[in-house]
Amino acid sequence: MILLLACATTDEIPGDATCDAAQDFRMYPAHAANSDYDDPYVEAACDGDELRVRSNDIPHFEFAQLTPNALEAQDDEWTIPLEPELAGTLTEIPLLGLAAFTLTGLHIYGPNEGDFPDPFGDPIYNDIVDACLGHTAAAYHAHGLVTTCIVEEAPADGSEADPLIGYALDGFPIYGRYGCADADCTDIVEYQSGWEQTGDPTTYAWDNHEYVASDDAEVLDECNGHVGPGGDYHYHETAGFPYILGCYAGTPSDEAGQEGGP
Repeated sequence: MILLLACATTDEIPGDATCDAAQDFRMYPAHAANSDYDDPYVEAACDGDELRVRSNDIPHFEFAQLTPNALEAQDDEWTIPLEPELAGTLTEIPLLGLAAFTLTGLHIYGPNEGDFPDPFGDPIYNDIVDACLGHTAAAYHAHGLVTTCIVEEAPADGSEADPLIGYALDGFPIYGRYGCADADCTDIVEYQSGWEQTGDPTTYAWDNHEYVASDDAEVLDECNGHVGPGGDYHYHETAGFPYILGCYAGTPSDEAGQEGGP
């Protein structure tokens, strides 16, 4: 498969589309089975101290409709800081709606559904997501992340550190679950969530989990992130709840909580 990096169009977003952060975004060709839908689209550019991203929220991998909601192209534009800072207090992620986005321009939501039919239950625990851990509602969105669904050339076996796969709306990056345990990256570890299941998350996922702090360097903080061996703060997707974000360590942008629309 040929990889196409995000590029400018006749209606390009302002800024430098050749900056390092913009070049991380990926626009793969549409899956052959998705011929009834718009082609996936994402572009990014650096504008001063901000990163601007525009997307239509169409997945490039095969779409499987698991909900009554159709897959429809969105008209999304997000702005996050290029150099985010840790906030003095943690901020809850939205109960519903946009919390982050992938390098392919897909919406990322938190680890719970809406109030019907299984009120605020964990959709991954309830097995109502596709192979890439997403489905449609007001827009297509992921509740968890599979690194190879975002960066197709990424290793799938933990033999190397996973790459950048998205950004939270506070500007901090999201990586896959396998990362470097030391500055020279001589040891690769699978980072773990510190949240523990306390009840049945079929409903009210947050009420049935609690965060337990740990001295283990492989266990992430309450927000599902940490300061890595390189000295930078970032999040990791994990096998366990909350899968991507437990909260914001920085200050989220105004787009947090938006549900999207065609």
